[in-house]
Amino acid sequence: MNLRTKSGITLFRNRRSPVAGMKFTMTNEFLASEFLTLFWRRLSKVFVMAWFRCVRFSAGKLALLAIIGVLCGASQIFAQTGAAAALDSIFNVRTAPDAKSMGIFQGSFLDAIRPESPGMQIAFVVDTTESMTGQLAGIKEKIPQVVADLKRATNGKVEVAVIAYADSGQGQKPLVGVKDGFVSDDAKFKTLVENLQPQSGRPYFPEAVDLAVFKTIQELPWSKDEKMTRWLMLITDAPPYDSSFNEPTTQSKRWYETDALVNLANQRGISIHGLLCESRADEKEAFEASVDKLRDFMGQLTSRTGGLMLDLSFSQIKEKVASAAKRPRADFAFVGEITEKDIENVRKSAQDKFGDMKSLRVAVMPHVPWDAMTFYHEEPGVQFATQLRYSLGRLPGIKTVSSRDIESEFLRLKSGPVDQSQWPQALCLRLRADVLIIGDLRVIRDSFDVQSKLYTPKSDTPVAAVAASGTQDVLMASYMKAISETRAAAGPMGLLVKAVNSEQASDLRQFWPGALGKLDAQQKASLISAMDMIEKSLDISVEPSIRVDDLQTAFQLLNPLAKDPEATSFTYTLLASAHYNMAKTQEEIGETNSAKENMQYAIGYLTKAFDGRRELNDRLLQAEIEADYSLLVRKDYAAAVRRYQSITEFSEASLLKMALRAHWMLAGIECGDWGAASSKDFKPSPAAARKQLIDILAFWPESEEARVIHKYMRWNDDNGQTGTPYFPKEGELLLTAN
Repeated sequence: MNLRTKSGITLFRNRRSPVAGMKFTMTNEFLASEFLTLFWRRLSKVFVMAWFRCVRFSAGKLALLAIIGVLCGASQIFAQTGAAAALDSIFNVRTAPDAKSMGIFQGSFLDAIRPESPGMQIAFVVDTTESMTGQLAGIKEKIPQVVADLKRATNGKVEVAVIAYADSGQGQKPLVGVKDGFVSDDAKFKTLVENLQPQSGRPYFPEAVDLAVFKTIQELPWSKDEKMTRWLMLITDAPPYDSSFNEPTTQSKRWYETDALVNLANQRGISIHGLLCESRADEKEAFEASVDKLRDFMGQLTSRTGGLMLDLSFSQIKEKVASAAKRPRADFAFVGEITEKDIENVRKSAQDKFGDMKSLRVAVMPHVPWDAMTFYHEEPGVQFATQLRYSLGRLPGIKTVSSRDIESEFLRLKSGPVDQSQWPQALCLRLRADVLIIGDLRVIRDSFDVQSKLYTPKSDTPVAAVAASGTQDVLMASYMKAISETRAAAGPMGLLVKAVNSEQASDLRQFWPGALGKLDAQQKASLISAMDMIEKSLDISVEPSIRVDDLQTAFQLLNPLAKDPEATSFTYTLLASAHYNMAKTQEEIGETNSAKENMQYAIGYLTKAFDGRRELNDRLLQAEIEADYSLLVRKDYAAAVRRYQSITEFSEASLLKMALRAHWMLAGIECGDWGAASSKDFKPSPAAARKQLIDILAFWPESEEARVIHKYMRWNDDNGQTGTPYFPKEGELLLTAN
């Protein structure tokens, strides 16, 4: 039991040998470090919120990245699995947090690896006393996985030491493994991991963690190469003893002060990182009585040596780590290093071939008066914006701003001090839009009458006005024609006019009558509303639960349309996309079975879309459906590559949004993803995959795909190159079972 008194705290482990009269007094050191303890308590809270924000990250335009979720279960489950879950996720490029979203720490564990480092030495220093019994099995299982993750992340040699420690300095205790030094051989490494066996930590709850840290730093053969990454990973649930405590019989005492450990680590160029674990239930009272002391100790060790600390005693962090660990692990393909020079060479080659390449960023506001502005999908003015955004996004050189970004920036603007007359120009600047389209819409029976004004960042008055009318199936053709008649010759409006006069725009004028012509007014509204929901579901900056709700709404809108005997191929295409996005979301939060089930629905609707693709008056959409069908249904990888390549032929000249997705899918296939690695008739090409990734970085540097490439390949802005040559194969995670 734990005895709290005015003069100190007595901490004993349950059922320990009766050195019962010995008192572990914390008063002196507690008073001396009261300020630091409070500081680290607040710092830990900041880290909780930082972790809460940052573990959202994940993959691709159609693929959604999300690892936020709620893991249901009692706290004892977390206590048994916390360290294993953390080790499973924080070193994996798919689930590690974003470097720029870590709040006070400004980095994840992976980002603590020095990019110029030729290799890495890491010493795992693990508390193996009884209170850690529930954690040890998971730690032993995950350490080899961590090493594999680090080898990919560093693209260099990784040497490992595994140190087990307990309470006193007697016999084998507190250290096992120091004499083995660092190893890189897998067989020897396996032996080191097996050394992590439970030991007695009696009679007191505190441990000789300070001695373990000191000897690990002092006695291991650390490299003297200044560029080498040197880590000490401390995993424990108990603090060191108070400075005044000294019990000669068991040699239980404070061996080294925190300042001495920090100074020694800094002298050797060693960063100390830490996982603060929860104790087993039997030691709950002792743990809770000393956890602030442990936070202070580990917090100082890590922050003052350039390391990071993950406090698994916080429920929010445990939940996020557990959620991240539920995500299935992907295999990786070697694609090679990518540098800024590679990207610039591709851009220059395209410019030499096609001339000056320009793109236009367009934001379309719901066509609703400012004072009544809404983003609700059933509002006709919102549906018009969705339809126009989809149409413009399929034109050469046009990049559209997402509806969710527009909504969030508008709400911020509305709540601020900017005068309403300046809102258009302010939105242009906030959204980084070259053209902002605002306006009003009136519904007369089934017909729409649209009045739009177009703004640019440099003008506080409209640069053009566009008017169009008609039913939703012909409205876009009328609107595009009106844009082309604005007679703009240069600047953003000149680029917009050029895009609406392109060959792809001609296809779109025929596309909407085919996609909507058979539907009544309510069905048209449902289909376009579903498009808005599917687009919103692609925004990885929001909680997965919100995206799931968006997709459920899309299903509710589209399923009745799909049951109609005359359902259009476009309806099936949207359902295939919605189910695929749902599958990716579920995979990312660890709901693997549901993810695979939704993937099968996606393939089923893709098959129906393929059967009716000829009715779509859009050659590029037909090509995309045929490519997806070859890949996912026929598993004819060579045919899929040819079809996707036919779409990418437009990319350098026109920067088509569809070409972006084609490059992404080609990169996956050439990595061996989607089952391509096991095909007898197709040989993936890492060099070809690398080329597709470079094209994405060159022509769509602000895209979600580019951000994922940067994350997964650990792009470093300082030296302008990737930190790892590996890229994950995520698609096959959805295809491993029917």
